[in-house]
Amino acid sequence: MSGQREPLSALIQTAGVQLPPAPAAVAAQGVPGAYSHRACTQLWPQCRPQFYRQFDDVFAAVESGRATVGVLPIENSTEGSVLPVYRLLGLHRLYIVDTTQVAVEHCLLGLPGAALDAVAEVYSHPQALGQCRRFFEEHPHLHPHEYSNTAAAAEMVAAGGDQSIAAIASEVCAELYGLSVLRRGVQDQGRNRTRFIAVMAQPVIAPTADRVSVCAVLPHVQGSLFRFLAQFESQGLNLQKIESRPIPDRDFEFLFYLDFSGNLRQPGLADFLDQLQKSCEYLQFLGNYPDRGHPL
Repeated sequence: MSGQREPLSALIQTAGVQLPPAPAAVAAQGVPGAYSHRACTQLWPQCRPQFYRQFDDVFAAVESGRATVGVLPIENSTEGSVLPVYRLLGLHRLYIVDTTQVAVEHCLLGLPGAALDAVAEVYSHPQALGQCRRFFEEHPHLHPHEYSNTAAAAEMVAAGGDQSIAAIASEVCAELYGLSVLRRGVQDQGRNRTRFIAVMAQPVIAPTADRVSVCAVLPHVQGSLFRFLAQFESQGLNLQKIESRPIPDRDFEFLFYLDFSGNLRQPGLADFLDQLQKSCEYLQFLGNYPDRGHPL
């Protein structure tokens, strides 16, 4: 990664202050009925999302201008971080501008007339499969298979005509694709939620923004991580999350993703970001946005 040396405070000064009340185009991964679909309509109730097959395609749609904003899952309360999205945030220059939380209740969906005992193969997104480990342990005859999206898996089952194949997806998908609910609530945790982020090509820092995300590459020397983290304590800032991912082509060196509390329009906080930048080999500002849930 090339070192970024333009002060980040200059970027903060150019950030917008208000999200579009009705974006011209919203991009999301999956197909209608996906949990990302619900996230989009929680953020913008009247929007009609454009759906893309892969997370990469959502980033590309926003970067190209085909979409004003992209909506992506970032972490789940059971399975943790959605690592492919973190990787893409580090590779691209898009900014987190808002968040929402979606209540996730997974159902086992099959063709009409299918029976749970007759199902052998189950398809869903890897995160969804990981959230249902106990269900698979209790039903060893079911063999999980990864698919691009929960709703896309439901769509595939509906089109396939094979009663031995099922999907794990939402009950909404059963209604959309004409499937039967073979078992409700197959996730391990009753209170299962996924946090989604909205990303745009230009940063927006609303007055209500209270969470900052950055990613950093630190000097590969003893004590660099300790000294880096100590700067947050010295400023009285609450570190809300830290995630590390390997840097390609650099053996056992890591890119750190961090979330901390604050609004960068507060006096001194943008200057702190500049100071933080000086202690890094590389620092990328990912966004300053409201850390809010949604009535579930």
